[in-house]
Amino acid sequence: MSGRAWGIAIGTVVVVGVPAMLVSAKTVQISLPLLLLVIGLGAIYRGHWRVFIPPLNPATIAVAAFLLYALLSASWSVLPLSGLPLVLAGILVAWGSMVVMQAVQSETYANALHIAEGLWIGLLVGLVYAFAEIVSDQAIKLWVYTTLELRPEQLEPARFFTWENGRLIAVHPDDLKRNLMPVPLLIWPALMAARTIVGAPWRYAAMAAIVTLGFAAVLMSPSYSSKLALIASLLAFLGAVYLPRLTRLGLTVFWLVACLAVVPIVIQLRALGLQDAEWLQLSGQLRIVIWNEIAHLVSNAPIFGVGADMTYFTQPPLHDAPTNAPSWLGFPLPHPHNVYLQTWYELGLVGAVLLAAMGAALLARIAAVNDLARPYLYAVFAAAAVEIAISYNLWQIWFLCQFGFAASMCSLAITLAGSRGATLRK
Repeated sequence: MSGRAWGIAIGTVVVVGVPAMLVSAKTVQISLPLLLLVIGLGAIYRGHWRVFIPPLNPATIAVAAFLLYALLSASWSVLPLSGLPLVLAGILVAWGSMVVMQAVQSETYANALHIAEGLWIGLLVGLVYAFAEIVSDQAIKLWVYTTLELRPEQLEPARFFTWENGRLIAVHPDDLKRNLMPVPLLIWPALMAARTIVGAPWRYAAMAAIVTLGFAAVLMSPSYSSKLALIASLLAFLGAVYLPRLTRLGLTVFWLVACLAVVPIVIQLRALGLQDAEWLQLSGQLRIVIWNEIAHLVSNAPIFGVGADMTYFTQPPLHDAPTNAPSWLGFPLPHPHNVYLQTWYELGLVGAVLLAAMGAALLARIAAVNDLARPYLYAVFAAAAVEIAISYNLWQIWFLCQFGFAASMCSLAITLAGSRGATLRK
């Protein structure tokens, strides 16, 4: 197969995989391995074996140290070895992402353009779908589920679906939340791709379409995590354009404070009574009491933690609840909805320090890239830093794959920015 054919094959995986993520975020568990397979076969065919060996630099060493420590924590966890499978899966996701990142940067410029084309077109298609679903109360999803004659037991979680006489009549807006999480992470490398590959006079029209649809879909959605992440990424992008040194400093301080001081911060949020703040959405109020619960458990094993993924396996009960949601008392907590806090509880001070080092190393890596790509990468970092502060569980595979896929697209942005073509179109 010719080199051009490999580029088209990789671009096809991306152009299908990206909109699929906005239909169902969990499809990234398929898209990332498929991308690794196609790009890996291309590397083997051309004898580029070195892409399978992660490079040794402070960022990759920090990632490896964090994951290896998490692996070791399975030996002393509350339920020994229970968290081992997901940590091993996380290591595979990290390794696979590094392979894809290296392989993308080793591709020819022509092949990089095929991948870039798949990224910006795929995201635009996905955003059109997401926007249509939001304004139509998920009419497309309703039509598909009805056409497929799906039954109640086939759709989860059950509370998201309203049935009448055996017929699905409504899907709750919360079903959209997870599917919009990739947007703040992918919109920036997609803009870099459109800026590079689309010729004048359509270049800025394509970029404007991505920005307009992306912000409209996220801001009109019920996903407050995506909204905060997208706004944070925009601020980071603008800051990196106009105040690059201050932006790097600000992101570094945010990361270090989030990693090292999250426990007293979330306890203070509960002490201030924010769980009953009328201006805060219910999901935000619930996060205050969830975080407070997990923070008080950190003292059980403050240095080494209780073991990776033990939050999910032990599911500590909630001893507090917002005044307007008393039914949450006693609710088991499978997810802390804060990776910084989860790291303290499961991996202790050692894990928190390793996580802090990982973020600092990544920021240093971003600071060293091409001036054209740097604002886009700072924006992605900011989005990721916010998403892990208020969402889900570190060891959810789709969540990890989402960041791995985004990192791969950031590698594409670096390749495009460093090319002669990108420089000419700057």
